[in-house]
Amino acid sequence: ALLCLQLFLFRTVTLQPPHNFTQCTTRGSFPQRWHETLYNMLSFTCLFLLPLLIMVCCYARILLEISRRMGSGLFPSRDVPLRCSGNNIPRARLRMLKMSLVIVSSFILCWTPYYLLGLWYWFCPRAMQKKVSPSLTHILFIFGLFNACLDPITYGLFTIPFRRGCGCPCGHSPEPEPP
Repeated sequence: ALLCLQLFLFRTVTLQPPHNFTQCTTRGSFPQRWHETLYNMLSFTCLFLLPLLIMVCCYARILLEISRRMGSGLFPSRDVPLRCSGNNIPRARLRMLKMSLVIVSSFILCWTPYYLLGLWYWFCPRAMQKKVSPSLTHILFIFGLFNACLDPITYGLFTIPFRRGCGCPCGHSPEPEPP
């Protein structure tokens, strides 16, 4: 729904000399200020709150399923080929918990400053424009986009073959190969 709405709201605007700059924007698309605020709140919900809720729910379900299977005895240590003497399920659960926390935390840390600034602008635009430079706004947006680069790195750091081949960047030595 948000994508279809954007097809009608965005248009190109060209700034005249000395800039000669063309940008796709919603400027001038809303008849009243509250329409734009409503659109921005819908975007905030769909692009920040909803993904955050989905991530938290999905990772919680994964962790609950791992815990449930551990408790049900589906993974007795004698039935599973192990890399070392202990059962890998507790370690897998711990690794999954750490990875989940890192992914959710990086999403929150990267996007929250941008959206807080956006909320301030949507409700008090004059006050925000007086106190915050446009360059800081752009930096916070780029910082938010950086989150997309962090996810593959996070997944890579938490996979066993990567850690075994390269060593863990946090200083832990790689796990020994089974004989």
